[in-house]
Amino acid sequence: MVFIAATSTNFPPHYYSQEVLATALRKYCMAMDLDFDLDLIDRFFSNCKINGRYFSLPLDTFYDMPGNAVQSRVTTEAALNLFEGAVEKLLQKVQLHPKDVALLASVSLVIAIPSLEAQLMNRIPFSPNVKRLPMFGYGCMGGAAGVARIADYLEGHPTEAAIMFVGEISSSLWQGYLQLDMQALVNQLPDNPGVYNDIISNIVTAGLFGDGATAVLLVGRDHPLAQPGQPRVVDSRSMLIPNTEHLMGMNIVDTGLRNILRPEVPDFAKDGLRKLIDPFLADHNLSIDQISRWIVHPGGPKVLQGIQEELGLAPETLQLSWDALAQIGNISSGTVIYMLNELLTTQEPPPPGTYGLMIAMGPGLSEEVILLQW
Repeated sequence: MVFIAATSTNFPPHYYSQEVLATALRKYCMAMDLDFDLDLIDRFFSNCKINGRYFSLPLDTFYDMPGNAVQSRVTTEAALNLFEGAVEKLLQKVQLHPKDVALLASVSLVIAIPSLEAQLMNRIPFSPNVKRLPMFGYGCMGGAAGVARIADYLEGHPTEAAIMFVGEISSSLWQGYLQLDMQALVNQLPDNPGVYNDIISNIVTAGLFGDGATAVLLVGRDHPLAQPGQPRVVDSRSMLIPNTEHLMGMNIVDTGLRNILRPEVPDFAKDGLRKLIDPFLADHNLSIDQISRWIVHPGGPKVLQGIQEELGLAPETLQLSWDALAQIGNISSGTVIYMLNELLTTQEPPPPGTYGLMIAMGPGLSEEVILLQW
């Protein structure tokens, strides 16, 4: 088996309440004389059940947008700063030298060439021969998918250690993409009512996502850092729901990047999940009632409520997810690693033999489930 030896998190200095963010977007729309129901912004932001979110890029330039070239540069720099901090915390926790890491993986939607882990190697002295694994396009599923793929690798390399850093700079959307896209869409609305769905998608995106970086150290079963009491990756399973790519993702449009998040996502997510989990657990002679630790990506209140109903879970079962959503919002790919870190650092260790499930959903629509055991 593969052991999760340590986790870490790192957040930027700016933290905005949900009310402040809603007010900023509403004031922009009013200043631009955008003619639509502005009360939608307050309703969606309130319904997200989020108290506040971390932003790497402050709201200072919300009315004075920097342009794509500057926005791209500052986003990459902000991402590297956050990831550097998360990885250094991780290495310090276990007193591991960077040169003793065999595989370095990155999971993010930040567009960077060279890739993020290559650039991070110029800040942290990893071996120049370290194997690199950049993972792009997973979206909210990235943290879980990354753990699963690295565990697959370490099964064949049981003496090695791997680090994966995961996270997003969602505040980059507030550096011009969101404002310009909202302006363009609302101006099209009288002649093209079909863009209303894109306006709603923009508001939901603006109301949900925040910034944050996480990191996780995984080691093979024969590595010195593999110790009793750590969670072990028993198995994983992936699923893609055919012909659903239009429901979630990111499009490149004339105004920049447009996040796509359709209202049908919660229904597809919960319906597909049961079909994935039941046979997966059955292969290990397990059932849902034998899972006592749940690390479920909080894609939003409707997603969590749908999963809870579909799997027949007690309300308190997904409290870790609800708490994460309230405290930091949805930080996309890194959210499940943040929750794993909370579980490992703030709660009593579960009894030996305890089973847990890590679950995340992302563009595709895709789902990833990981079976853990302590």
